[in-house]
Amino acid sequence: MFAAMLAYALASLLYVSGTTKFFRVGGNTSLMAGVAILALLAQNQLLTHGNWVASAAPLLAAMIGVGAIAADRWLGVRLAAAMLAPLGMLVLLVRFFVSPAPQMAPTMILTGIHVGMAVAGQVMAIAVCVLSVLYWRQHNALKHHKILELGPDVPALDRLDHWLKIALVSGFIMLTCSLVTGALFVTAPPQGNLGGLGALGALGTPGESLVSGALLALRTKILWAIAVWSWYLAILVARNILRSPPRIVARMSAVGFALMAVAWFGLIFFVAEAPKFAG
Repeated sequence: MFAAMLAYALASLLYVSGTTKFFRVGGNTSLMAGVAILALLAQNQLLTHGNWVASAAPLLAAMIGVGAIAADRWLGVRLAAAMLAPLGMLVLLVRFFVSPAPQMAPTMILTGIHVGMAVAGQVMAIAVCVLSVLYWRQHNALKHHKILELGPDVPALDRLDHWLKIALVSGFIMLTCSLVTGALFVTAPPQGNLGGLGALGALGTPGESLVSGALLALRTKILWAIAVWSWYLAILVARNILRSPPRIVARMSAVGFALMAVAWFGLIFFVAEAPKFAG
């Protein structure tokens, strides 16, 4: 199932990163590979083990993948494909987080990649916000004929838009890599005396057992990462698929990041105060 999730992640990246034939064919090919893997996995679970529960997630993700391929190849609705492929990836990702299954033990290299990609993806989100504010400010100044207020060091609108695109695509790729490697860690074999949740300790929770507060903090971290990833997805779809004007994309980026920043501090407060409420 992990290979299928990688295929869906690659398809998601290709669908929203560009609209040329290369991105379209690459996205469809990757998604077809993921659907084939999931179909074989679901068939094995049903015919060999008779396990309908274990086959539910692969079947759902496979049907979503088939819908995305059909929407892009036969209906010509690229928007549907760009939304369905990431949805299928999220279905598989949640399946990993909810029901861990042994994959591979975390190593220093994988841990570094996971943490590095997560931090870099969030740094890119900050960069996107800054570039969006600069674009928004310069656009309004030009619109109201206040060019002299900008100063000589402010980049042109087309350059800001180019940097914004690079930051969006880079951040989306980095955060996707972080989520995928995070699924590896969550599904790693138990370590020490952490019981059945020992794999979750690979994400950075120390100690011999996972207390409820630490587990809540971990789930909050995963929820936050998925929220930021969805934010990237929505902006890239608006920019590359819907062809929204750059000023609208910049406004979405700035406002969306501000809302997520407020939500992040709210989540921190909730995690800190949850044990008090429980007690």
